[in-house]
Amino acid sequence: MFLDVDQRRKLIETAGGAVGDLIAGMALTGARPGDLRRARRAHFEPRTLSITLSAKGHPRTVPLPKAALPLFERLAKDKLPQAWLFTRDDGKPWAHSDWDELVRAATDKTGLPKGVCLHTLRHSFITQALMDGMATLDVARITGTSLAMIEKRYGHLVMTAARERLDAVSLL
Repeated sequence: MFLDVDQRRKLIETAGGAVGDLIAGMALTGARPGDLRRARRAHFEPRTLSITLSAKGHPRTVPLPKAALPLFERLAKDKLPQAWLFTRDDGKPWAHSDWDELVRAATDKTGLPKGVCLHTLRHSFITQALMDGMATLDVARITGTSLAMIEKRYGHLVMTAARERLDAVSLL
């Protein structure tokens, strides 16, 4: 399932609070929910606009878009290096799937299709990045997945974008 930019913004606004921040983090990074759940203040580097995330025991430092800076700076403000970057409204760390019911409630309020979950934001990030012309290798590295998985699940988008760029090339 793909959410367009307006739907993503509406979901973040409707959710609000800590779950809104988590949804925004997903929409801005394409990370897995667990990547953000495990992120510590020390993992965010505002000077280089990057964050180090870890999935399946493999850390990766990825660039953050400038649009993510206000969110990450606000979340990092006044936190010690080992503090969790994303926390629930009560300040406690997110546990696996703590967000499910909150995302479902925000989805219902916004009138989005049933089945929207945090992973929908990852899929939407990858889809949008590919549709907007990002290289598959860059998308794979940023999201911590393989080129093979990008090709398998999103190959049709890559082909469409490649065809559009090819049409702009003077061949004969």
